[in-house]
Amino acid sequence: MNKFISLEERNRIAEALRQNEGPLLAPSIDEAVDGKVPFSAMEKGLTIRFPFVDGMQVGGRYHVSLRVPGTEVVFGQGGVIEEEGRDVTVEVPSERALLFQGYDAVLSYSYSEFEDPMSPTTPLAFEGLLYLPLVEEAVDGVIPLSVQSRGVNLRLRVTPSFTSGALVSVYWWGSSAGACFVKHLTIGAGPVEDLLVPVEPAYLTPIKYGNVRIIYTVQSTTGTVISRPLKLEVAGDLAVPEPLFWMLGSYPNLLPPDGSDIISGRITTQGMSAGDVVILMLSVAGEGFVRRFPIREPDIGAGEILYEVKTPYLPWGTKVAIWSIVDRFAGAATGSPDLELVVFPES
Repeated sequence: MNKFISLEERNRIAEALRQNEGPLLAPSIDEAVDGKVPFSAMEKGLTIRFPFVDGMQVGGRYHVSLRVPGTEVVFGQGGVIEEEGRDVTVEVPSERALLFQGYDAVLSYSYSEFEDPMSPTTPLAFEGLLYLPLVEEAVDGVIPLSVQSRGVNLRLRVTPSFTSGALVSVYWWGSSAGACFVKHLTIGAGPVEDLLVPVEPAYLTPIKYGNVRIIYTVQSTTGTVISRPLKLEVAGDLAVPEPLFWMLGSYPNLLPPDGSDIISGRITTQGMSAGDVVILMLSVAGEGFVRRFPIREPDIGAGEILYEVKTPYLPWGTKVAIWSIVDRFAGAATGSPDLELVVFPES
């Protein structure tokens, strides 16, 4: 006979059931050594393994996931437990394993029959013919404004391709013609270490709000290998003035409430000082709008200024551009990035 129970009773029963569920243990890759996966192993394929624990049953469903955070490089496979008391293994074909070369990845699995179905994660470093170039000072894919005046270090991590006498060519492309360089290095005899390439401020400050792309090649008697490209944004002094109702997609969409003829938003006060004046500008269907906001100490403390701009009726498909300039008390002016949007209904 069924009966309704209280939350307290439910939790007591669930806790009793969980006592039969051993904690999930971290997965591993058989070919990994001290958390590193050799390139030679990737060429042959890999074996993912996780232990059978108390509470697992034949027929229980699992799903393993090997992924590189922040990218689309992922391997996932589900299945059911086929034998009691034995480790569960999943084979990764070589063509899939090689996609991970040169990356740091995370391995985990889920077991759907447990109330807490997620396993601990296992970090893994995959060896590659070449690793992705690394800008040491970059944070979450952005070169901060604070380091641009002194320059940054581009690190090329040592791999088996760094053999004595090999020729390394570094290609740094900035989104301004004057912010590009090509540099060539040779690998000397003796122990091989990471290569450090100093990048002067001249290759950063002209491309505030822009981006850089970096590729390097290594040429030796065995041939030439090419790194994956690295793309980084370069921070600027100001943030783009954002509307409150918008959505980033294949093309950014402005989503004003139905029937509204007001564009409301915020201007972040980063890079501004009390006494400055920020000038907000909009282009709406070709018509210009200008609003001036003196910057006060409370605005700096709040970190933002809220704005509202009354515009003509905004039919679907109306093009809107938003940008700002800071007229500094010290006498200079600085511009923000611009944001171009199209009016689109919310539903």
